[in-house]
Amino acid sequence: MMNKVGLKEDMVHGTVKFPLAVYYWQKAQERFAVKLHWHEETEIIYLVSGRFSVNVNMKKYKLQGPVILFVGAGDIHSIEGEPGGLENAMVFDMKMLSFEQLDGVQLQIITPLLEKRMQFPQIVTADDSIWEELKRLYEAVLSEAEKENPASCMKAKAYLYEMLAYLYESGSFINMENTGDYNSEKINNVKKVLGFIQEHYNRRITGKDMAQLIGINEQYFCRYFKKITGKTPTTYVNEVRIEKAARYLQQTDRKIIDIAMECGYDNIGYFIKRFREQKGLSPSEYRLKSQNSVIISQNR
Repeated sequence: MMNKVGLKEDMVHGTVKFPLAVYYWQKAQERFAVKLHWHEETEIIYLVSGRFSVNVNMKKYKLQGPVILFVGAGDIHSIEGEPGGLENAMVFDMKMLSFEQLDGVQLQIITPLLEKRMQFPQIVTADDSIWEELKRLYEAVLSEAEKENPASCMKAKAYLYEMLAYLYESGSFINMENTGDYNSEKINNVKKVLGFIQEHYNRRITGKDMAQLIGINEQYFCRYFKKITGKTPTTYVNEVRIEKAARYLQQTDRKIIDIAMECGYDNIGYFIKRFREQKGLSPSEYRLKSQNSVIISQNR
């Protein structure tokens, strides 16, 4: 589920007792896609195998697994994987590693990460010197987190601490106070626009509306948006609408024409055309398939 403000993900990851959740993508014959979104938690993604296109804070990467990808709290990101790819991830609240009593670890590692004065390395590949140990610790956290008992939760936290210690000792953290890579103003602008689209997808949205939202010229906005997302504003709005429609088709028995209207389409023929282009099936075919199989949520 997405919050209507800033495309912020509203999904609860893990539980109050243990705010860490694990996710798997194992449908190797299907494309994998997580649309642009952000959340307050830190995410570590393991692209096990296959080819992926990744966008993190307006930086685009073409990656071939195996790769470990770090996504910090508040980072806007999306992932698309070609058929045949395998992926898993853990999402956790960094505050779970904070100490009640202030110490050197809190001051030198945890707090700088929480305040984004320091960040994880963005991408680690099998060719990097830290790969084997990082992969071992990641898999150890994953294994313990799945067991969901107090002892295993404690072990998962211990492995996360060990991972932080290893990254710190190896000099792998990035000091954001010494780099200009993190452009918070641009990232906040993107969050505003994507959130606006999420909130108003069911009505007419113009380039002028979105440009005014962040105070720039409408003509420049189209180039600005495409540079950031790789898509035109119209294409992105249609993708959001089709994803909303797909959820309605999966989760309700509403008439297709009513769903089309709810998602901002007053022409049923155009809606069906766009739906087929994006999903490879007509709305009725998609609904039938969703009723006969388990559909893995694309939003995380």
